[in-house]
Amino acid sequence: MESKVNEIAVHLLSAVKEKYKDDISNIPEILSYWHNVVYLFFSSVNYKRLFSAEYTDISDMVSAGLMPQYLYDLYMMDNALIGRYIDSAVDAYYSLGLSVNDTRQQLLNIELDFMGNTISIFSDKVSRDNTGAYYTPEELAFEIVKKAFDERRFERNKEYRIADFSCGCGDFLLAAMRYLSEEYGIEKRTSALWFYGVDIDPVALQICIVNLLQYADRDDWASIISHFEFGNPLVINDHECSQEEKNRLFATRRLYSTGLGIGSRYFDNSYDFVVGNPPWEKIRFEERKFFRGISESISSVSQKNVRDKEVEKLSTASPMVFEWRNSVISEYSRMTATYFKHSKIQDAVAGELNTYALFTELAYNMLSENGLLALVVKSTLVTAPVNQKLWSKFLDDAAVKGVYLFENRKKIFSIDSRERFIVLILTKKPTAAFEFSAGLTEPSELCQCNTITLKSGDLQRINPFTRTIPNVSNNKEIEFLKYSHTQFELFSDVYPNCHFGRLIHLTAHAALISKKQERDNIPIYEGKFLEQYDARYATFRGIPDSKKYANKATALRIEPSEYGGKDWPESRYFVDQSLWDRYLNQYSEKYSLCWRSLTSPTNRRTMLAMILPTVPTCQSIQMLQTSDEEELVILLALFNSIPFDYFVRIKMPGLDLTQSVIKQIPVPSAKDYEEKYEFNGVSCTLKRHILSHTIKLLKDENRLTELVKDFDGKIYDVQEHDVEKNKKMIDILFKKAYHLDDDSYREILLSFPKYQADRTA
Repeated sequence: MESKVNEIAVHLLSAVKEKYKDDISNIPEILSYWHNVVYLFFSSVNYKRLFSAEYTDISDMVSAGLMPQYLYDLYMMDNALIGRYIDSAVDAYYSLGLSVNDTRQQLLNIELDFMGNTISIFSDKVSRDNTGAYYTPEELAFEIVKKAFDERRFERNKEYRIADFSCGCGDFLLAAMRYLSEEYGIEKRTSALWFYGVDIDPVALQICIVNLLQYADRDDWASIISHFEFGNPLVINDHECSQEEKNRLFATRRLYSTGLGIGSRYFDNSYDFVVGNPPWEKIRFEERKFFRGISESISSVSQKNVRDKEVEKLSTASPMVFEWRNSVISEYSRMTATYFKHSKIQDAVAGELNTYALFTELAYNMLSENGLLALVVKSTLVTAPVNQKLWSKFLDDAAVKGVYLFENRKKIFSIDSRERFIVLILTKKPTAAFEFSAGLTEPSELCQCNTITLKSGDLQRINPFTRTIPNVSNNKEIEFLKYSHTQFELFSDVYPNCHFGRLIHLTAHAALISKKQERDNIPIYEGKFLEQYDARYATFRGIPDSKKYANKATALRIEPSEYGGKDWPESRYFVDQSLWDRYLNQYSEKYSLCWRSLTSPTNRRTMLAMILPTVPTCQSIQMLQTSDEEELVILLALFNSIPFDYFVRIKMPGLDLTQSVIKQIPVPSAKDYEEKYEFNGVSCTLKRHILSHTIKLLKDENRLTELVKDFDGKIYDVQEHDVEKNKKMIDILFKKAYHLDDDSYREILLSFPKYQADRTA
């Protein structure tokens, strides 16, 4: 498909190259011209699709309201230059047997390259990512519509308002048209009048409208066309710009310019149904991506201070590009939690703004009294604390009708196979509980999957701080969580006196951090140095600076010496003693329980913890302190145990294992640890068993010698010297502490396939 669309792009590029020849100084103007040529190509294709051989003048697209006048004027003015290239591109389109929807999506992957002496093209996803143009497969769109519309009744003689605020080429509207035809016998020419849409891409919008007009009566065309708006619905602007200006803004990546906004009166409308797949992008200006194909000296530099110097050179070397870049940055700066304003969006405004959250709230607030929405959005809308305010609003309104969690393992979307997304169904008609299903991988599963019922109260028990849904992979896991939270208290309740923290921040404290050790600074400990029960897992010793300080530096694993010991890790950063002394006033305990903060539920193990003497640690490590040394050792064993790690995996919303996650995990109580248990021929309390096996693992760590000595007389001598076998014994002891039966424990073990493979290899 991509190679076929590339053939079309080459034809269209020829028109641009002939227009600008060797002068490529005005990049924004060239991008606008490229967009106009592409727009004319699709207008020609859509003209033939709509009018067939009935007419021979593309001006009919203008009179029908499907193409702006300025674009036709450009076509007539430059016809001798671009006409033949557009004609050859249209011929290629038909000879290759392409789909107009797919062709638009693939052409967004093709970017202009200005880094040579002439203009060329390359494949990238800058435009596609910026606009969020990852169109929904036809089958998924249809299954979503079928699932959402299933309990509603439709009548032929009644009018409905069905909207998509990021309609693209109209996949969801066509799916709704098909469903209404197949399920209720409603003619497509009738339902075509029920659809409304908005999109920031004028080409996709034209395709969408033409897709609908092919089924409609000619007398209804003007009415249908009037239902669609070109612009960004996340931006409000009552000062209407010309079509030419709006297209220029779109072409030059100024997607959040007020010029592309929609008038405030539009948001007075309401709709019976809202469907769609809004963009899933974080709203941030990504400079390296912006300059890809424009300036290698900027796009290839990862260090911001170096990149800034290169950007500054543009003020004299290429002032038009410099001004353009500054305009884009200024427009992005308004799309932040501090400055963002919208009459229909409030609760989604938190942290770094996400388009999918903003679109979801917009859609919900534009529903009619009994309206319903069905959207495809990232799963983090319901799992991440950053979205808890919006998600809580939906729960408080009793608006959640269904949440269906998909994994992209089978590449429903052409993005990372690890990505998770949900089909979210909300209603303005209050509902006491909602359907939930997890682990879906194919569109056909949506209407056939087994579901469970969840209530707001269930989520209050599972995640009391946020009421978010855990990152479960199947329905059994959510049922297990519901049960566990009735049997055990939360970590925050069992251990209320733990003092959590993250210490040295490599960016925030940069002025007091050095790359060289001096008399007045001390090493900073990093997450890469930690493994389970191991404070000497990796080091930066022997790594050249070019790799040591790279964006994604890799530390070397420390191998035991011939005597069995391991060297202490060599740090790459050092913090002033003065700053560290101030921290010691807040974290005064001799030892800290530390764990890797940056981790993943798909890793071999997610929780990697070890006790350290209290030392400076950076943000890749989180830590806690407690004045009770027995409690500290018990917590080390708990954190590294399989059952606890299992809870971490399904409750961690992203890649950062924060104290919020820890505090909401169910844990055994003091009473559970006092239960007598015979284990390996020794009968004593679970607590004594756990302390004995854990201290055995710490005996070779010379920085913990004093801590280990404090347990003399409190533990028994463990004869097992194999570290991995001792870890497994601790896992079994926590199986007992969590009252897990063999089947439940076996299920938990199966969720650690990489870890189990290592242990049986």
